[in-house]
Amino acid sequence: MSTAKRMLVIAAALTLAATIAVPAFAEPPLRTYEVTITNLTDGQPMSPPVAVTHRNQLRLFEVGEPASPAIVAIAEDGNQSVAVGALTGAPLVTDVVDGGQPLTPSGTTVGPFSDSLTFEITARPGDRVSLATMLICTNDGFTGIDAFTLPGNGTKVRMLAGYDAGSEDNTEASEDIVDPCSALGPVALAGDPNGNENAAVDTTPAQAIAMHPGVLSVGDLAAAHDWDDPVAMVTITRVDS
Repeated sequence: MSTAKRMLVIAAALTLAATIAVPAFAEPPLRTYEVTITNLTDGQPMSPPVAVTHRNQLRLFEVGEPASPAIVAIAEDGNQSVAVGALTGAPLVTDVVDGGQPLTPSGTTVGPFSDSLTFEITARPGDRVSLATMLICTNDGFTGIDAFTLPGNGTKVRMLAGYDAGSEDNTEASEDIVDPCSALGPVALAGDPNGNENAAVDTTPAQAIAMHPGVLSVGDLAAAHDWDDPVAMVTITRVDS
């Protein structure tokens, strides 16, 4: 074959290849999980939880590291909106769920609220799940999971410990505790409702997240507010086919 004919054949092959559709890279399909968090304590109501699915490089919190503003807002005030705002649409994040309602102490109901909450969240293969909720009858206590491996299929269960965010002194005094402690907890605190004096008891400098020592009876929190770990149980089930 002459050089001219060879060049024509190559040109025709390139033209044919250019007309063949090449499929675009497809994102792996989302998976759907049902998450149930159950309060195991008799004396600690819990704030509306925030859950997030994400790549393994992201951390919602780590014991031994300073708490983020999102965790501080949850641990001091039961305010999940800071975490929801920071995580929604963030790099490495797949889905964010605001649990929307608090959990009452184990075995109790207060109005429409109970000691268990179930919601769905989506994730991509390889994602982890993290979650945080305030231990309401504390200064800056919370519980949660960080970067927990989702089940490929079936169900996983995780027992949760109580953590101290390290951002407030543990005064255990009514004026430093959020009012829902009286509304949802086992006993009312003297003087409620009176708001929540955060700035007056800020720990300076802030300490790292640590295991929570529990209620030490240095203020007007009662022994009824104390707990033993685990404080909660999380059950995660893959529900899509």
